[in-house]
Parts: sequence; C-alpha cells; structure tokens
Amino acid sequence: MDGGPALSRPSKEGERVIGLTRYELPFSDPTPDLSPTAARILEAAGRVLSHEGFRGLTFETIAKEAGENPALIRYHFGSKAGLIAALVDSVMYQEAVQLIEQLTAVPAGDGRRKALLALHEGLPEDTDAYRNFFELVPHILRDAELQPHLRELFDWYRKLDAWALKGAGDAEPPAHIAPMALLTVAIADGIALQKLADPGLDVTPAFALWRRLVLGYVESGGETADSPL
Repeated sequence: MDGGPALSRPSKEGERVIGLTRYELPFSDPTPDLSPTAARILEAAGRVLSHEGFRGLTFETIAKEAGENPALIRYHFGSKAGLIAALVDSVMYQEAVQLIEQLTAVPAGDGRRKALLALHEGLPEDTDAYRNFFELVPHILRDAELQPHLRELFDWYRKLDAWALKGAGDAEPPAHIAPMALLTVAIADGIALQKLADPGLDVTPAFALWRRLVLGYVESGGETADSPL
C-alpha cells in the first residue's frame, strides 16, 4: 500500500486521496475559524505584503487597508508574529493542498516523480507568490516564535518530495531518497530566487539537467556515476 507524505496512508480504493487530513500538514488553513473582521484583516495584510513588502506590515497600514481599528489586529492575532504566522499558513495551506491533489492523481513511481519535477519547474513562474515568500523568510528566521514554523514547513516539503520520489512498491521512501528530496526543495527555491532577480532568465536547460540527475539517481537506487554507494 502506498504511503503519503508525513506517514499518512491512502485508502484501499486507490492512489487518489479523498481526505487530506491524513497528510498531517504542519499548518492548517486559518480562514474558516476567523471572524469576518479577522478575515478582512488577514486579506488586507496579504495585499499590503504584495504592494509594500514586509516593511509595510505595520498595524496602522494593515488596519487602514482593512478599514478596521489597529487594536483589533492585536485582539484577533495577538501580535505581529501571530498575524504573519496566519498569513503564511493561509497561503501555504492552499498551495500544499493543490500539490497533494495533483500528485495523488498520478500513480506512484516514474509518473509521480516526473509530475513532482514538472510542478517544481512551474513554481518559479509564480513570481508574486515567491516574492511574498522571500519577503517573509529573513524576518521569520530572526523571530524565535516564527522560526520553528518555517522549520516545520520545510520539513513537510522534504517529506512530500521524498514520498513523490519513492518507488511504486516502497511503503516508505528508501534512505537514499532523503538527500535528493532536500536538494529538490533547495534547487526549486534557488532557481525561483534567481528568476525573481532576472525575470528574463531561461531556466529550462537547468531544469532539464536537474530532471536527468534526479531521475537517474533515484532509478539507480542511489548509485552515482563517480561514486558507487
């Protein structure tokens, strides 16, 4: 039986997953639990981040954008860190759900591996989402309350990639998959950063090379051309 990310299991009815709760995401969608006022504040924070960057995320600016009293931000989210955590969760949850749905629609093995790489190749084109992510990351790393949040997020993405890269007959990803999963996450983010800095950059050849390296390594069971393991 094929396992899903973070030690979850699909039903016996096939690879397509019906309930996403089994994936044990390290974050949840905060929006269903928010009051209408809190939801307006969160949406306003997202717009401010897109237009003005992290420096624009002040209570006064967000409150003005939302048409609410600044004191309500602290009331609903507790602190700026709480607001940012909710903002990251709301964005990343939707992206994570889409990734899971697209990957579980493809049979495990070669097809799912190629689907994962194709999804990674498309992410750098979503410049707005990556710009917001890179705006937040340096500040999250300096915030003791938010740093574990980012660590859990990357840990989940590595597990997702490892799950997608494993073979059709593997209940869990073999040990040699973990370092490659780390590299797939790092390379996708690194290429996206270069694409933001140089929108005209042609990343297609780099992704083609990356695809050959990943598939060759995984399909060989971790063997490399210059260093048999």
